[in-house]
Amino acid sequence: MEIVLISDGPLPLDSPVRKLPFFFPARLIDMSKVSARTVGDGQAAVVELLDATDAGLTALKTSWASIAEIPVICLASKKNRREVIQASALGKTEIMDRDTPLALLVRKLKLILHDDPIANVPSGLPAKTLEAYKKGNAFLESLALSATEGSNIQISLMNEGAAEILSALALDGLSPWLDAVQSHHSGTYCHSLMVAGIAGSFAQYLGWSKQDCQEAIAGGLLHDVGKMRIPLTILDKADKLTDTERAIIDKHPNFGREILKPRLEVSVDIKKMAIQHHELLDGSGYPDGLKGERISPKVRLMTICDIFTALTEKRAYKEGMPVRVAIGVMLDMGRKLDQAMLKQFAHMVLDRDMGEVSRPQKATGTQAV
Repeated sequence: MEIVLISDGPLPLDSPVRKLPFFFPARLIDMSKVSARTVGDGQAAVVELLDATDAGLTALKTSWASIAEIPVICLASKKNRREVIQASALGKTEIMDRDTPLALLVRKLKLILHDDPIANVPSGLPAKTLEAYKKGNAFLESLALSATEGSNIQISLMNEGAAEILSALALDGLSPWLDAVQSHHSGTYCHSLMVAGIAGSFAQYLGWSKQDCQEAIAGGLLHDVGKMRIPLTILDKADKLTDTERAIIDKHPNFGREILKPRLEVSVDIKKMAIQHHELLDGSGYPDGLKGERISPKVRLMTICDIFTALTEKRAYKEGMPVRVAIGVMLDMGRKLDQAMLKQFAHMVLDRDMGEVSRPQKATGTQAV
């Protein structure tokens, strides 16, 4: 579901097109280099006319046939007559004002790409689980916009989603939830939804209060918010990560801290789950090397659920581990994890015979977290 971004040279700093790679796998192509080869199997194109030169536009017109058969959105300022004329001269294209809210541009591209995760859910899914999946997915989409634009997180949508997921888990169990979220084409969204469901089930298993269970689910939805500052080209990469790409992904807890610090609408416990879920009890984790009692029970739960999900998910470049093997790996981590809590988690997943929780082979998954 890749899109191609076309600009005359580097994208201008104030172009909204710079934000699209956080929502779609995307490649940037210089106007002078547009061809059938460079466009490849791109499914849509976005042309940025800001700062475009006559030479760049001439080259684009010459090679226009390379993209004329796919949907094209051309961004131009409706107040700039020259840009409007340039956009119209390109021919078959939809012109959008550069000042159009990012959410509308993203929504338009999703419609063009037929990006509807609900369409892929298994038939016969319980109604409560389906509704929970819709709300959880809607919150993640709003969260991506909030993280990208710096706007407030929609707490009411988060709370509604967490409450709906908790109700679905209580009524339908965890398996239908896993069936639903594994159908999502985005490994990034799938991972967060899986962690949220598993965290909610585990919190219920531990006998936590309804409020704490919902907060664990909300923490699961939000735990990788920092990854929303990383292009999907890296997050959903089908091949193994390079060292440079791994280093970028490892920055996501700090990105999460930057995103959440000014957001007073998010509780302290949820912020901790997002920032600290890679901390380990022996102090060997990151980003702050916290140890022992400095790591709260909710963060310990989130860490267990996150690692378990990462181990059992099927990725494009590796098979997911069987549940028993994954539990064994985690037990072997010794004092890095809360072993008393981990043993309870093992009882939950093994007693419930969760089976394989890995994603279907045809989908690409997020890289190991």
